[in-house]
Amino acid sequence: MKYLSLVLSVVALILSGILLYQQKSSKEIVKGISNKLETNDSVEVKPIRIAYVDLDSMDARFEYYKVKMEAFEKKKEGLDRQLNNSYQNLDNKRIEFLRKGNAITQAEADAFKREYDQQLQYLENQRRKTEQDVQQEAMVMRDDIFSKINEYLEEYSRVKGYTYIFSYSRNANVFLYQDEANNITDEVINGLNDRFPKPAEKKK
Repeated sequence: MKYLSLVLSVVALILSGILLYQQKSSKEIVKGISNKLETNDSVEVKPIRIAYVDLDSMDARFEYYKVKMEAFEKKKEGLDRQLNNSYQNLDNKRIEFLRKGNAITQAEADAFKREYDQQLQYLENQRRKTEQDVQQEAMVMRDDIFSKINEYLEEYSRVKGYTYIFSYSRNANVFLYQDEANNITDEVINGLNDRFPKPAEKKK
């Protein structure tokens, strides 16, 4: 009996300790949640800051973009001119051949037609390849320009505290009204020109 009483006393003491611990833990959990809620309630909400950039001005004044576009347009014009000259030369051959008139034999006509069709098909293939190459180069150049603008604006927005920076253009305007106070075009263009100076011209 004596031992049973001792065992029960020990068990009761252990149970009391467990209940006390659980009660304390529950209070700490509730307190922790309350503290978090109070902390979240006191968090300052950042105001939304919005600005816009005039893309027409950027086209005219972002030096890196201007140089890249001028080089691209010159290359495109050169390829177009070269292809047009090839078409013109082939057509001149056709006109020169037809000047022989009645002196042209059937065999000569068939042979010329075969050669003419082959050269014309070759030029058509070259034209399609040139167009694809030009489109691909334009996409690469566009991605390069946009990545540089985005790189700069990401840092600019972080420093200035802007939440959104929109683009504005006379040809594709989604704004019904814009406040000039939110126009950061000059500052952005100056920053871009400092960060990405125009490429050096290649020596011919």
